[in-house]
Amino acid sequence: MTEPTLPTASLSNDEDDYSDEDEEDYPDPNPALNIKNCNYTKWGLVFYRTTYDAASAQPWAAFKDRVLSQLRASIRESDAPEILDNMDMVFVDDPTLEGASVGDLQRRFREWVREDTGGAERGDGGARHEFFVKVDEVGLHAPYVSLVRGFPEEYGEEGREHVKIWHIAIGIELYDELGDPNAAWTGRYYRCLPTHLVAQGY
Repeated sequence: MTEPTLPTASLSNDEDDYSDEDEEDYPDPNPALNIKNCNYTKWGLVFYRTTYDAASAQPWAAFKDRVLSQLRASIRESDAPEILDNMDMVFVDDPTLEGASVGDLQRRFREWVREDTGGAERGDGGARHEFFVKVDEVGLHAPYVSLVRGFPEEYGEEGREHVKIWHIAIGIELYDELGDPNAAWTGRYYRCLPTHLVAQGY
């Protein structure tokens, strides 16, 4: 008895059709659209300046201008230029932070998060309420700064920076890669940031 022949050609066509539809329904991740779809009231990172001698004023101003101009330019060219409306990068100028340690800044950041969220221990702003940037004297003159986790998951992370990131890496890709605990489609695990964002070897 001869076994029936399966209609392989027909099945192949069906699979091709399914793949095309699947790609249309699930486009590649897009940092700007991810930020938009999270519906943040505000989004953006906090930057703490920790050096206040006279020579640091101009480099600090230049750093802020560079970060903001790069962000605005990339957002205007993105698929969601409207996220510029609720972008809020917080640059903290406070001379009492002269020489502040990472641990000092982590405590200061946690207080700020409670203020920014109306008293909540952790907010819904994604990376805004999880990470901050430390800008010390080295960071003002070198092309990299320190990214710090404000709420360390491990004891060993208290008082320690997480990683060095390039100045030019401060943008929507970094924000999206750091992820949002309330939006599973954003971010990779923060310990595995793409290498082009990380100032390796510093």
